[in-house]
Amino acid sequence: MEEHYYVAIDIGSASVKVVVGEKFHNGINVIGTGQTFTDGIKRGVIDDFDVAKQAISEALKKAKIASGVDIKEVFVKMPVIHTEILDIENAIQFSGESTEITGQHIEDVLDSVRDKYKADNSEIIGVYPKLFIVDDIHEVSDPKEMVATQSLAVDAGVITINRSLLVNTLRCVESCGVEVLDVFSDAYNYTYILTPTEVELGACVIDIGDQLTQVAFYERGALFDADSIPVAGSHITNDVAQALNTSYDKAERIKEQYGHAFYDNASEQDVFHVTQNDKDEEAAFNQKELSDFIEARVEEIYEEVFELLQEMGIDKVNGGFVITGGTANMLGIKDLLQDMVNEKVRVHVPTQMGIRKPEFSSAIATISSGINFDELLDYVTINNHETPVEEQYTVSEEKPKQSKGLFKRKNQVNVEPGETVTVKPDDIDEEVKEEQPGLMKKIMKSLFE
Repeated sequence: MEEHYYVAIDIGSASVKVVVGEKFHNGINVIGTGQTFTDGIKRGVIDDFDVAKQAISEALKKAKIASGVDIKEVFVKMPVIHTEILDIENAIQFSGESTEITGQHIEDVLDSVRDKYKADNSEIIGVYPKLFIVDDIHEVSDPKEMVATQSLAVDAGVITINRSLLVNTLRCVESCGVEVLDVFSDAYNYTYILTPTEVELGACVIDIGDQLTQVAFYERGALFDADSIPVAGSHITNDVAQALNTSYDKAERIKEQYGHAFYDNASEQDVFHVTQNDKDEEAAFNQKELSDFIEARVEEIYEEVFELLQEMGIDKVNGGFVITGGTANMLGIKDLLQDMVNEKVRVHVPTQMGIRKPEFSSAIATISSGINFDELLDYVTINNHETPVEEQYTVSEEKPKQSKGLFKRKNQVNVEPGETVTVKPDDIDEEVKEEQPGLMKKIMKSLFE
């Protein structure tokens, strides 16, 4: 990534969002953002390549101007739709020799997990550790600097996605003149909008976007399962348009300004006027009347979420429900769900300046995923407590390498499936890291041709 910046692209059904950030203390400092609304994406899938490309390019341009960063490398988030969550165990052996575990060993054990999964129509976009086991004795979340003599094992979660969806998304992004460093699934990213207690107890994230509602459940510190529902904010707007006998665009504006998802709390005094399709005169409605239509659709979304959880085999959500996504801006969205469940309910809004809207949750969580893997694999060392921002890295003229993934990096070579290559790491200042892991070892050449 250019200097110490992380750039995330969130390609949503309603808009493309780009966030430029950096690790700062225990969080993320947002430097700049860009957002472009588009109709080139349908339910998380590129529907019109040229329209989507233009939207991505415009969002990147806006983010570049806002941040002052020359954006060359990015992380891309992929939706939950057309994904599968798997559990795979793997280990590397040390043959009785005392070995201090480094980021390279962690990378090796995670990388070889990919070799255990073979499928014609899907690709792995995420391998995340649930638990490491050192010498079959110590169960830890980060084994770096521990000494092992026998093995380092991992209980890993694997996220796969439809190959066609992945390839088309990558082609569209890279046609905008940037390089995709890695891809992170929303299913994994949502971990970073939850508190450690929520993740441990068992929490459900409900991301209500424009055309898709994504659902992910976390328990015992890791992702359990994720799925999606093809009903979301645009369906609410359609209901409003039909009920008020007006156009979709007018219905969208009315929904944003007067919409309320919980009928009991809606106001009869909040009156608005709307031009109807077949009448010259405007008709008057109040928020409570509008809420009657909205509540029915939002309640349907929640009921489908409950059905998904049942299909996942989940009957308790002790950690509560967390609502996010663009539709989470609507009044009453939390109140209605709280009226339907006994568990705690909250709406997640990013805390960073400039993105304090729930629709930015996915983009900022993607940056968190990138930072997390960089630190786990020991690719970079960042200390914002002692040094000013411009001196956070002690890398001599070279860019710190980012988290390993399936995608193209600097000095990458293409290989045929099954062929193994070794790439020499860049020279890195010893103050940052004495030994850097190599770049990805196996790449499916056909993915980029």
